[in-house]
Amino acid sequence: MRRHAALQLGLLASGIFTAGLAATGAHAEDIWKWVDPQGHVQYSDHWTPGAVLIKSDHPRENDSAAPSDDQSQLNATNRRIDEDLSREAAQREVQKDEATARDAQCKQAKDRYQKVIQARRIYNEDKNGERTYLTDDEAEKARVQARLDVKNACGANAVPDSSPNAS
Repeated sequence: MRRHAALQLGLLASGIFTAGLAATGAHAEDIWKWVDPQGHVQYSDHWTPGAVLIKSDHPRENDSAAPSDDQSQLNATNRRIDEDLSREAAQREVQKDEATARDAQCKQAKDRYQKVIQARRIYNEDKNGERTYLTDDEAEKARVQARLDVKNACGANAVPDSSPNAS
């Protein structure tokens, strides 16, 4: 009788162990791939909106069939996300290029302002390289205009450096 009870207990333990393996995922799962909002590729065993199934151990009825509507929608969503990320990256590059151009324009305006402030006499050159000197009133207007150009190129709060050693 004891031997029969031990055998039953052993079979019961074996059954519980087998059921436990099946419940804990001893078999492979589906693997999903998607791009997160930061543009990083992510993988998971759980579906996420926009994810594409890249691996599955579940048998399929017809692997040669065209992608399902859900798969097509997911692919379209992923393409749209990729396009949006590319557009955002291009916008950041344009903003960076614009900032670089503004910095160059600001520097040019400040350099011109330094020249007209430090010069005793201001002149314009014609196409032959001949100088035409400005009157004192014209020179003062040129200095004021140069300062306004700095504010326009560098911002309303920009103060041009008028020290003699400024570069």
